[in-house]
Amino acid sequence: MSGFQNLGAIADNAVPAPTASEIPTPARGKEMRANLLNKLRAPPLVHAWDFWHDRQDRVATTTSSASASTSTTSPSTTTSPTTSPATGTPSSTNYEDRLVHLAAISDVRTFWNVFNNFDVSALPLRDSVHLFHKNVKPLWEDPRNLHGGCWTFRVHKDRAPAFWEKIALLAVGEKLQAAVESDRQQFRDDICGVSLSVRFTSVLVQVWNRDAGHEEGIKRLLETVFANLEPDLMPRENGYYYKPHHEHAAFTGGQADAPKATSRQAQV
Repeated sequence: MSGFQNLGAIADNAVPAPTASEIPTPARGKEMRANLLNKLRAPPLVHAWDFWHDRQDRVATTTSSASASTSTTSPSTTTSPTTSPATGTPSSTNYEDRLVHLAAISDVRTFWNVFNNFDVSALPLRDSVHLFHKNVKPLWEDPRNLHGGCWTFRVHKDRAPAFWEKIALLAVGEKLQAAVESDRQQFRDDICGVSLSVRFTSVLVQVWNRDAGHEEGIKRLLETVFANLEPDLMPRENGYYYKPHHEHAAFTGGQADAPKATSRQAQV
Protein backbone atom coordinates (compact mmCIF):
# COMPACT_ATOMS: atom_id res chain seq x y z
CA MET A 1 0.00 0.00 0.00
CA SER A 2 2.85 2.34 0.84
CA GLY A 3 4.13 1.89 -2.71
CA PHE A 4 0.90 3.25 -4.15
CA GLN A 5 1.06 6.19 -1.78
CA ASN A 6 4.55 7.08 -2.98
CA LEU A 7 3.41 6.84 -6.61
CA GLY A 8 0.61 9.32 -5.91
CA ALA A 9 3.03 11.72 -4.29
CA ILE A 10 5.35 11.57 -7.30
CA ALA A 11 2.43 12.19 -9.69
CA ASP A 12 1.21 15.17 -7.68
CA ASN A 13 4.65 16.73 -7.63
CA ALA A 14 5.08 16.28 -11.42
CA VAL A 15 2.01 18.34 -12.36
CA PRO A 16 2.56 22.10 -11.89
CA ALA A 17 -0.28 24.20 -10.62
CA PRO A 18 -2.08 26.14 -13.40
CA THR A 19 -1.23 29.81 -13.72
CA ALA A 20 -3.87 32.53 -13.60
CA SER A 21 -3.76 32.93 -17.39
CA GLU A 22 -4.47 29.21 -17.87
CA ILE A 23 -7.56 29.09 -15.69
CA PRO A 24 -10.64 29.36 -17.95
CA THR A 25 -12.61 32.55 -17.31
CA PRO A 26 -15.23 34.45 -19.36
CA ALA A 27 -12.67 37.14 -20.16
CA ARG A 28 -10.08 34.56 -21.20
CA GLY A 29 -12.62 32.83 -23.42
CA LYS A 30 -13.51 36.11 -25.12
CA GLU A 31 -9.84 36.84 -25.76
CA MET A 32 -9.26 33.39 -27.27
CA ARG A 33 -12.30 33.82 -29.51
CA ALA A 34 -11.05 37.22 -30.70
CA ASN A 35 -7.61 35.78 -31.48
CA LEU A 36 -9.19 32.94 -33.45
CA LEU A 37 -11.37 35.32 -35.46
CA ASN A 38 -8.35 37.48 -36.25
CA LYS A 39 -6.52 34.44 -37.61
CA LEU A 40 -9.52 33.51 -39.76
CA ARG A 41 -10.11 37.04 -41.06
CA ALA A 42 -8.98 37.60 -44.65
CA PRO A 43 -5.98 39.92 -45.09
CA PRO A 44 -7.22 43.48 -45.73
CA LEU A 45 -6.27 45.43 -48.84
CA VAL A 46 -4.46 48.76 -48.52
CA HIS A 47 -7.31 50.53 -50.31
CA ALA A 48 -10.99 49.68 -50.51
CA TRP A 49 -12.30 49.14 -54.04
CA ASP A 50 -15.63 49.15 -55.87
CA PHE A 51 -16.45 46.75 -58.70
CA TRP A 52 -18.69 48.21 -61.43
CA HIS A 53 -20.43 46.79 -64.49
CA ASP A 54 -21.18 49.13 -67.38
CA ARG A 55 -24.17 47.46 -69.02
CA GLN A 56 -25.08 48.54 -72.52
CA ASP A 57 -28.65 47.25 -72.13
CA ARG A 58 -29.45 49.83 -69.44
CA VAL A 59 -31.47 52.76 -70.80
CA ALA A 60 -30.22 56.27 -70.15
CA THR A 61 -32.65 58.87 -68.84
CA THR A 62 -30.65 62.03 -68.23
CA THR A 63 -27.91 64.11 -69.82
CA SER A 64 -24.70 62.47 -70.89
CA SER A 65 -21.56 61.88 -68.86
CA ALA A 66 -18.67 60.01 -70.43
CA SER A 67 -16.89 56.92 -69.19
CA ALA A 68 -14.29 54.63 -70.70
CA SER A 69 -16.86 52.57 -72.59
CA THR A 70 -18.82 53.50 -75.71
CA SER A 71 -22.39 53.41 -76.91
CA THR A 72 -23.98 52.37 -80.18
CA THR A 73 -27.39 53.90 -79.50
CA SER A 74 -28.65 56.66 -81.77
CA PRO A 75 -29.23 60.22 -80.51
CA SER A 76 -32.41 60.74 -78.54
CA THR A 77 -34.76 63.67 -78.76
CA THR A 78 -34.79 63.97 -74.96
CA THR A 79 -31.04 64.43 -74.52
CA SER A 80 -28.35 66.35 -76.33
CA PRO A 81 -26.06 64.07 -78.35
CA THR A 82 -22.47 63.58 -77.21
CA THR A 83 -19.49 61.87 -78.74
CA SER A 84 -18.76 58.24 -77.99
CA PRO A 85 -15.28 58.14 -76.38
CA ALA A 86 -13.78 55.31 -78.41
CA THR A 87 -15.43 55.66 -81.80
CA GLY A 88 -16.14 59.38 -82.04
CA THR A 89 -19.71 58.74 -83.15
CA PRO A 90 -22.73 60.67 -81.80
CA SER A 91 -24.38 59.14 -78.76
CA SER A 92 -26.97 60.32 -76.23
CA THR A 93 -26.33 57.55 -73.71
CA ASN A 94 -25.86 58.60 -70.10
CA TYR A 95 -22.83 56.60 -69.05
CA GLU A 96 -23.47 57.00 -65.36
CA ASP A 97 -26.97 55.56 -65.72
CA ARG A 98 -25.47 52.40 -67.20
CA LEU A 99 -23.16 51.77 -64.27
CA VAL A 100 -24.17 48.99 -61.90
CA HIS A 101 -22.30 48.69 -58.61
CA LEU A 102 -21.67 44.98 -58.07
CA ALA A 103 -19.47 44.74 -55.00
CA ALA A 104 -17.39 46.55 -52.40
CA ILE A 105 -13.96 44.96 -51.97
CA SER A 106 -11.80 45.53 -48.91
CA ASP A 107 -9.94 42.25 -48.39
CA VAL A 108 -8.23 39.51 -50.37
CA ARG A 109 -11.00 36.95 -49.91
CA THR A 110 -13.69 39.28 -51.27
CA PHE A 111 -11.50 40.22 -54.21
CA TRP A 112 -11.07 36.61 -55.31
CA ASN A 113 -14.71 35.80 -54.61
CA VAL A 114 -15.77 38.57 -57.00
CA PHE A 115 -13.03 37.93 -59.51
CA ASN A 116 -13.59 34.18 -59.75
CA ASN A 117 -17.35 34.51 -60.07
CA PHE A 118 -17.44 37.13 -62.81
CA ASP A 119 -16.43 35.71 -66.20
CA VAL A 120 -15.17 38.65 -68.26
CA SER A 121 -14.91 36.40 -71.33
CA ALA A 122 -18.73 36.20 -71.30
CA LEU A 123 -19.26 39.96 -71.36
CA PRO A 124 -21.42 41.17 -74.28
CA LEU A 125 -20.03 43.49 -76.92
CA ARG A 126 -19.53 47.06 -75.61
CA ASP A 127 -19.98 46.06 -71.97
CA SER A 128 -17.29 47.05 -69.48
CA VAL A 129 -16.20 46.28 -65.94
CA HIS A 130 -14.31 48.63 -63.66
CA LEU A 131 -12.30 48.10 -60.48
CA PHE A 132 -11.96 51.55 -58.89
CA HIS A 133 -10.94 53.04 -55.58
CA LYS A 134 -13.85 53.41 -53.20
CA ASN A 135 -15.89 56.58 -53.83
CA VAL A 136 -14.34 57.10 -57.28
CA LYS A 137 -16.67 56.42 -60.20
CA PRO A 138 -15.31 55.28 -63.58
CA LEU A 139 -16.31 58.56 -65.22
CA TRP A 140 -14.00 61.11 -66.80
CA GLU A 141 -15.82 63.89 -64.96
CA ASP A 142 -15.49 62.38 -61.49
CA PRO A 143 -13.50 64.86 -59.35
CA ARG A 144 -10.67 62.35 -58.91
CA ASN A 145 -10.47 61.69 -62.65
CA LEU A 146 -11.05 65.21 -63.95
CA HIS A 147 -7.39 66.01 -64.65
CA GLY A 148 -6.26 62.46 -65.24
CA GLY A 149 -5.87 60.06 -68.10
CA CYS A 150 -5.30 56.38 -68.76
CA TRP A 151 -3.12 53.87 -70.46
CA THR A 152 -5.15 51.79 -72.91
CA PHE A 153 -3.98 48.34 -73.98
CA ARG A 154 -5.62 46.56 -76.90
CA VAL A 155 -5.61 42.85 -76.08
CA HIS A 156 -6.67 39.82 -78.11
CA LYS A 157 -9.86 38.31 -76.70
CA ASP A 158 -8.21 34.95 -76.04
CA ARG A 159 -5.63 36.59 -73.78
CA ALA A 160 -7.90 39.22 -72.24
CA PRO A 161 -8.90 37.30 -69.05
CA ALA A 162 -5.27 36.62 -68.12
CA PHE A 163 -4.22 40.18 -68.97
CA TRP A 164 -7.10 41.60 -66.93
CA GLU A 165 -6.26 39.42 -63.94
CA LYS A 166 -2.66 40.60 -64.02
CA ILE A 167 -3.65 44.28 -64.18
CA ALA A 168 -6.23 43.88 -61.41
CA LEU A 169 -3.66 42.20 -59.15
CA LEU A 170 -1.16 44.98 -59.84
CA ALA A 171 -3.85 47.45 -58.81
CA VAL A 172 -5.00 45.89 -55.53
CA GLY A 173 -1.42 44.88 -54.74
CA GLU A 174 -0.43 48.58 -54.91
CA LYS A 175 2.28 48.08 -57.54
CA LEU A 176 0.57 50.50 -59.91
CA GLN A 177 0.22 53.02 -57.10
CA ALA A 178 3.93 52.74 -56.31
CA ALA A 179 4.71 53.60 -59.93
CA VAL A 180 3.03 57.01 -59.74
CA GLU A 181 4.16 57.95 -56.23
CA SER A 182 6.08 61.22 -55.98
CA ASP A 183 7.37 63.70 -53.39
CA ARG A 184 4.95 66.41 -54.47
CA GLN A 185 2.94 67.93 -51.64
CA GLN A 186 0.10 69.25 -53.82
CA PHE A 187 -2.07 67.38 -56.32
CA ARG A 188 -0.39 64.06 -55.72
CA ASP A 189 -0.87 61.44 -58.39
CA ASP A 190 -2.90 58.31 -57.64
CA ILE A 191 -4.18 55.22 -59.38
CA CYS A 192 -7.94 55.72 -59.73
CA GLY A 193 -8.84 52.32 -61.13
CA VAL A 194 -8.63 49.81 -63.96
CA SER A 195 -11.18 48.91 -66.63
CA LEU A 196 -11.95 46.24 -69.21
CA SER A 197 -14.14 46.96 -72.24
CA VAL A 198 -15.23 44.51 -74.95
CA ARG A 199 -14.85 45.50 -78.60
CA PHE A 200 -15.48 43.67 -81.87
CA THR A 201 -12.16 41.90 -82.32
CA SER A 202 -10.31 42.77 -79.12
CA VAL A 203 -10.62 43.91 -75.53
CA LEU A 204 -9.46 47.25 -74.14
CA VAL A 205 -7.83 47.18 -70.71
CA GLN A 206 -7.20 50.57 -69.15
CA VAL A 207 -5.23 51.90 -66.19
CA TRP A 208 -6.51 55.25 -64.93
CA ASN A 209 -4.33 57.71 -63.03
CA ARG A 210 -5.25 61.04 -61.45
CA ASP A 211 -2.68 63.36 -63.06
CA ALA A 212 -2.26 63.34 -66.83
CA GLY A 213 0.60 65.83 -66.47
CA HIS A 214 2.78 63.52 -64.38
CA GLU A 215 5.13 62.46 -67.17
CA GLU A 216 7.54 60.43 -65.03
CA GLY A 217 4.73 58.63 -63.24
CA ILE A 218 3.01 57.78 -66.51
CA LYS A 219 6.24 56.36 -67.90
CA ARG A 220 6.88 54.30 -64.76
CA LEU A 221 3.30 53.05 -64.91
CA LEU A 222 3.89 51.51 -68.32
CA GLU A 223 7.23 50.10 -67.21
CA THR A 224 5.55 48.46 -64.22
CA VAL A 225 2.87 46.86 -66.39
CA PHE A 226 5.42 45.52 -68.87
CA ALA A 227 7.73 44.24 -66.12
CA ASN A 228 4.93 42.09 -64.70
CA LEU A 229 3.54 40.63 -67.93
CA GLU A 230 4.45 37.22 -69.27
CA PRO A 231 5.88 37.33 -72.83
CA ASP A 232 2.68 35.96 -74.37
CA LEU A 233 0.64 38.77 -72.77
CA MET A 234 2.77 41.64 -74.07
CA PRO A 235 0.75 43.96 -76.36
CA ARG A 236 1.90 44.77 -79.84
CA GLU A 237 4.08 47.84 -80.36
CA ASN A 238 1.14 49.85 -81.67
CA GLY A 239 -1.36 48.25 -79.29
CA TYR A 240 -1.14 50.69 -76.37
CA TYR A 241 -1.27 54.43 -75.80
CA TYR A 242 -1.85 57.04 -73.11
CA LYS A 243 -4.48 59.76 -73.43
CA PRO A 244 -5.69 62.45 -71.00
CA HIS A 245 -9.44 62.40 -70.45
CA HIS A 246 -9.88 66.06 -71.41
CA GLU A 247 -8.69 65.32 -74.96
CA HIS A 248 -11.75 63.19 -75.66
CA ALA A 249 -14.42 65.00 -77.67
CA ALA A 250 -17.12 63.82 -75.26
CA PHE A 251 -15.35 65.18 -72.18
CA THR A 252 -17.62 67.67 -70.40
CA GLY A 253 -15.54 68.56 -67.34
CA GLY A 254 -13.91 71.69 -68.76
CA GLN A 255 -10.25 72.19 -69.68
CA ALA A 256 -9.26 75.45 -68.00
CA ASP A 257 -7.23 73.84 -65.23
CA ALA A 258 -6.42 70.55 -66.93
CA PRO A 259 -2.74 69.51 -66.90
CA LYS A 260 -0.85 70.26 -70.07
CA ALA A 261 -0.35 66.79 -71.45
CA THR A 262 -0.83 65.20 -74.83
CA SER A 263 -1.64 61.75 -76.05
CA ARG A 264 1.48 59.65 -76.20
CA GLN A 265 2.63 56.16 -76.93
CA ALA A 266 5.74 55.57 -74.85
CA GLN A 267 8.46 53.22 -75.96
CA VAL A 268 9.84 51.14 -73.09
